[in-house]
Amino acid sequence: MRVHIEEERPLASIAIELHDADGDEAARRIDEYRDLYAESFAGQPYSWGPEYAELFQRRFETHRQQAGFALVEARTTGTLIGLGYGLSLSPAIPWWQNLITPIPPEITDEPPGRTWALTELMVGERWRRLHLAEAIHDRLLGGRTEERATTTVLPAATAAQAAVLKWGWEKVGQKRNPLPGAPVFDVLVKTL
Repeated sequence: MRVHIEEERPLASIAIELHDADGDEAARRIDEYRDLYAESFAGQPYSWGPEYAELFQRRFETHRQQAGFALVEARTTGTLIGLGYGLSLSPAIPWWQNLITPIPPEITDEPPGRTWALTELMVGERWRRLHLAEAIHDRLLGGRTEERATTTVLPAATAAQAAVLKWGWEKVGQKRNPLPGAPVFDVLVKTL
């Protein structure tokens, strides 16, 4: 997950709709999702250029076809302003690889149905400070049947770090994603 949020204004004062989308519906909207990704992660501390948006699109195509895929969109007057999605982990998904810090096997063992990974959570720059990321997060995790969830957050993303800790996530280690030049991410888990 790459979270970029700063929230201070209440969500209730703006008409925003949350919508669940399955993998097929989401595939038809990938251009919108890629554009929101590019906007959400263009600034500090990310400064990710267009090549990262293209990587997002390729990853998304694989993710949307995985077991347990769930996606929540946030829209106002039809415009996409926020998005979060994730999928169920299986032993075949390499979530617990590329660890920089040792994490005990009782955390990294991944029997089917144990963990849901929140892989992306983003809110457009104009729409931050509305508790929108929290609303998307809560909707995504609210009906999960897994025992826990996991996510990653860039250590320098102080607003995202503060948010996930407030929402009950716990840091268990760090990893580097297997992409050339990828930064280090904190790995977090949350009991569901």
